[in-house]
Amino acid sequence: MRDLELKNVLKVDGREFLVSTISMHVRHSWFDGDAKKVVYETMVFEVIDDEVQYHRTIFNERYNMPDEAISEHGAILKNPKNFFIL
Repeated sequence: MRDLELKNVLKVDGREFLVSTISMHVRHSWFDGDAKKVVYETMVFEVIDDEVQYHRTIFNERYNMPDEAISEHGAILKNPKNFFIL
């Protein structure tokens, strides 16, 4: 599973957050094979007045395996307060 794109808007205590999990290629090529390596990243951003606050990340984690990323994305949706402080 090289391509992954999960996006959900989550409402917590009257606030909105975008939970985004994607696959991405390693952009630096310090080592042989880095250009072909895929990592997975989950980020959470607050949404204020229908604008995603991309400049202010609330949560950020990278994974080597897509199953880890998918699992944590789901866990954030179920229990966001376990992952970021509001």
